This record gives sequence, C-alpha cells and structure tokens, in this order.
Amino acid sequence: MGRWGKFDFTEFKNLAKSIQNVLDSNIINDFIKDFLLEMAFRAERKIKRRTPVGQYPAESGMVGGLLRRGWEVGEVKRIANGYEVEIFNNTEYAPYVEYGHRQEVGRYVPAIGKRLKKPWVEGRFMMTISMQEIERELPIYLERRMTRLMKDILNGRTPRR
Repeated sequence: MGRWGKFDFTEFKNLAKSIQNVLDSNIINDFIKDFLLEMAFRAERKIKRRTPVGQYPAESGMVGGLLRRGWEVGEVKRIANGYEVEIFNNTEYAPYVEYGHRQEVGRYVPAIGKRLKKPWVEGRFMMTISMQEIERELPIYLERRMTRLMKDILNGRTPRR
C-alpha cells in the first residue's frame, strides 16, 4: 500500500472565492458597460475625423464645423437581450451628408456664393465607414480587456477599469 500525500486546497479555495465575488457583484455588468462606452468613444473619434467641415467665403460670416461638433455618445442602456449605446448627431442635415442628397441644379445658394451644378451629391458615409472599422477592431480590444479582467479575477484583485 502506498502512502497518501497531503494536498493544499488553499489556492482552489481562493480561486472559488474570487469567482464567487465576481458572480455576486456587478463586475461583469460594469465590464460590459465600460467596454461598450470605450468602443463608442473610439467610434465617435473616427466619425469626427471623417466628418467634413464646411468652407464658406469670409464675407458670409459663416463658420464651418457644426456637423463635426454635433456628434455625441449617449449612455449605455440595458435592453431586453443585451446592451446598447447610441452615437448620434442632431444636426438637421447630418443624414444628407452621410447618405447623399439631391439638389436643384442652377439654384443660387447665398451661403456659399455659388449656383448648384450637380443633381446628386454623394454621401460621405463618415459614420458607416467608421462603424465598419470598429466592428473589425472590436475583437482585438475585447480580447485585451477580457484577458486583463481574468488576470485580475484569478489574482484575487478587484478588476480595474
């Protein structure tokens, strides 16, 4: 007959305690909200960089940049089967710049001091393109954040933001 050795279960107990603490707290909920907010702000930065700024004649007294300054990130909200965060622009003409629009050829526009020449202005798709980029990058950022979260949990630390 062989001898039975001793086994120290302290590490397993500490791990189980850490996992139970995570389950009992809002750590996962907070993690998801923080991650979504980070991604929304990354998207907003990309969208703003792509948003055109109007160029007006000096004598018009108009200054460009209203559309670019209009981008905002809302709060992360819990919905029926997940979470959502809204990135929006309340500037009245934002959809026309995003998707394109028709215009009346020959009409004089005092703000720019010119007559319109083209019947269709192509969209800039600043939001569409930026969101596609974020969707491609998202797995990389998520993996980094999850790895950091797991390390913190396994080491018995309160996960950092």
